[in-house]
Amino acid sequence: MNIILNKKEVEEIIDCIKYCDSNKNIKLRKKFEKRLKPIKVSSAKSKGRNLQQWVCRKISDLINIPYDQSDDESLIRSREMGQAGTDIILREEAGKLFPYDIECKSTEQLNLGKTIEQVNNNKKSNRNWMIVFKRKSFSKPIVILSWDGFVDTFKRNGLW
Repeated sequence: MNIILNKKEVEEIIDCIKYCDSNKNIKLRKKFEKRLKPIKVSSAKSKGRNLQQWVCRKISDLINIPYDQSDDESLIRSREMGQAGTDIILREEAGKLFPYDIECKSTEQLNLGKTIEQVNNNKKSNRNWMIVFKRKSFSKPIVILSWDGFVDTFKRNGLW
């Protein structure tokens, strides 16, 4: 079971248990204190990079086009951290076979409105957008599409 607490609630719990000296309470307090420490920028970028590369491998498997991050000419690539544009680069045939501009987010808290705005600002015209979202409590990443993107998927596959 997962319980989501905000920073203030975690601080209040730490205050309540900090005066109890049992080993259980000390371990619990340290666990809560660790949760208050922000993730390092390098760790956050690494999590994001890993998700982007996972998405590239999955797309490669789906459309049967090789993915090689070390090859600058690869039709499927993960964008370098901090560069402008969508997170997954799909060139030529890869872009035709997988018609989504993708934003990847590996975080515990997603600001969906900001992420949709970001992917809309970065996507090419006449293409659908997709958000791939991963958090620790999910066994696998999830995909978020606009309704138009969802309908377009059905139409492309002759299901609508």
